[in-house]
Amino acid sequence: MASAAAVGLATRLTICDPPAVGHVSKGAEVGRTAINSPEYHVPIDGFAQIIAAEPGTRTLYVSGLTSRTADGTIVGIDDMATQARQVLVNMANVLDAAGATLDDVVQIRTYVTDIGLWDAIEPVWRAYWGDVWPASTLVQIERLFDPRQMIEMEAIARIERS
Repeated sequence: MASAAAVGLATRLTICDPPAVGHVSKGAEVGRTAINSPEYHVPIDGFAQIIAAEPGTRTLYVSGLTSRTADGTIVGIDDMATQARQVLVNMANVLDAAGATLDDVVQIRTYVTDIGLWDAIEPVWRAYWGDVWPASTLVQIERLFDPRQMIEMEAIARIERS
């Protein structure tokens, strides 16, 4: 039996439904459910305080990826949107090698050299993840390994056990 505190908490949490009109959340289609408490501010549409992944899945931990291509070329020097897009292309390719897709990502950590360029990143995330993003953290750092790189992302993804 659940404790009174657990029952009280459950009544304060809101499981986010996809929008009634327009774009249907990719998260809803792939088993990534956003849960937000009204007791904590949601700073931007798409942000989720908690992402619930489906049970019976295998966890994949994706190391930090940058905007390098397979031959090592850095794409989008001085262009955050291009670098963000290339990072997600790279992530999609790496996930594909494990039998996963970007839709299977449940958490991301993003490191940027200029958090003021968020406006260039957000539309890229929206294009790839729609209205329910993976649980996410965005952190500004002094620099990445190569100073021409502006963004690095790591991820956790869940796929069905095979």
